[in-house]
Amino acid sequence: MDSVTRVRMLEAREALIDVQHRYAQAWDNRAPGLLRSAVHADAVLYLGERLGWLEGVEAIIAAAELVWERAASLHHWMANPLLAIDLVAGTATGKTALDCVASYVDTGTTHVAGRYLDEYTRVAGVWKISKRSYEVHARTPMPGWAPTQGTEARILKT
Repeated sequence: MDSVTRVRMLEAREALIDVQHRYAQAWDNRAPGLLRSAVHADAVLYLGERLGWLEGVEAIIAAAELVWERAASLHHWMANPLLAIDLVAGTATGKTALDCVASYVDTGTTHVAGRYLDEYTRVAGVWKISKRSYEVHARTPMPGWAPTQGTEARILKT
C-alpha cells in the first residue's frame, strides 16, 4: 500500500470511529442532532427485540426519544472496533463491542452487553452509518444499584 492510500485509510478509520462516538454520545446526551449526524437519512437499524428494526433517521430519532423518556441515564462504551474499509467504493463494515448501563426510571438499572454489526457509506466525503444491527449478548438487571453522587443520583431519587 502506498503512503497516500495508507493516509486515506487512516483518515477513513478515524472518521468511522468518530461516527461511532457521535452515535454513542447522541444516545447518552439526548442529542437528536448529533444522532442525525451519525446516520444516513435512509439508515436501517436493528436495536434488539425491544426496539426492533427502524427504517430512516426519523424513526431512529423517534425510538431514541421513547428510550430517553424511560431512561434517567444511558452510558455507552464501545471497544475493539474491527473495520474493513473499501476506499474506492466508499463503503465499510464494522464489528464493535458494546457495554451500556441504562438507569430506567420504572425498572431500575440494567447492564447490556453485545456487539454492533455495521455498514457504513461515504456520501459527499462524509462517512455515516447506513445499517446497524445490535446483537445482544447479555441483559443483566442490577437490582439495588443506585448512584450516590452526581447528577444521576439527583435524577433517580425523584
